Amino acid sequence: MEVKIFTLLQIALFIALGIHLVVAGPETKEDKKSDVYELFTVEYCGTNCTLLTNGRWTACTGKKGTCRCYHESGEKVGLCLSTEYTDFSEYPNPKSSEIDAAAPLPRETH
Repeated sequence: MEVKIFTLLQIALFIALGIHLVVAGPETKEDKKSDVYELFTVEYCGTNCTLLTNGRWTACTGKKGTCRCYHESGEKVGLCLSTEYTDFSEYPNPKSSEIDAAAPLPRETH
């Protein structure tokens, strides 16, 4: 009986801690050097790459040539992934007048 109660308390503690961490989120300073202004995306290209007997890897096709083979050392099979890095600190913050000007206008009916 004690083991069941102890296990239940551990599970409740892990759930509470997990919820707290999700709600708290990462702490970042929103300045231009912060990670908040950087975005690194990785997409799976839908294929794998394999090590050939001549030591080269099979080509990764797809996504208009942006796919590359990523593999762990010593492995003979890797994943074809497309990566992209965007640094939003290079772009100015839009003003509300710019946002209003870019908003779609309602259709005029005659």
